[in-house]
Amino acid sequence: MTFKNLKELDTTESRSCALVFNFNNKELIKIKSVFRLSGISDIIILKNDNLNTPIKDILNDNLLEDSKEKINSRAIIFNNIESRKISAVSDNLKKLKVQRPLLATVTETSINWDLKNLLYNLQEEAISLNSSKISIHKNS
Repeated sequence: MTFKNLKELDTTESRSCALVFNFNNKELIKIKSVFRLSGISDIIILKNDNLNTPIKDILNDNLLEDSKEKINSRAIIFNNIESRKISAVSDNLKKLKVQRPLLATVTETSINWDLKNLLYNLQEEAISLNSSKISIHKNS
């Protein structure tokens, strides 16, 4: 029987990283500092050129740069990051007044989607959440 160090078993699913899409340089500086404070050091910066790349390929550093489409939304997609770190990132982005991006985690389903499909789904989800009306009843 042989044993391997867990760090040597670098499978796509175990890579702890954040995919950062469509932020300008000023915002990226803030985001990188928030990630550093939250203990997230592996950051993959993506742009519209990468929209046709499957998430699994992005996690393996195999980026396509052939997309002519454009998506204006900004997004942060977490892969194998603890929920407390994700919450810390979200809270600290608010404190630094970074406009709230679309936030997601890579799932068993979305890992096989291309970036464009994932972003479209996130946009639809955001629209759906924003359009639902919640009434708050006050006790008199």
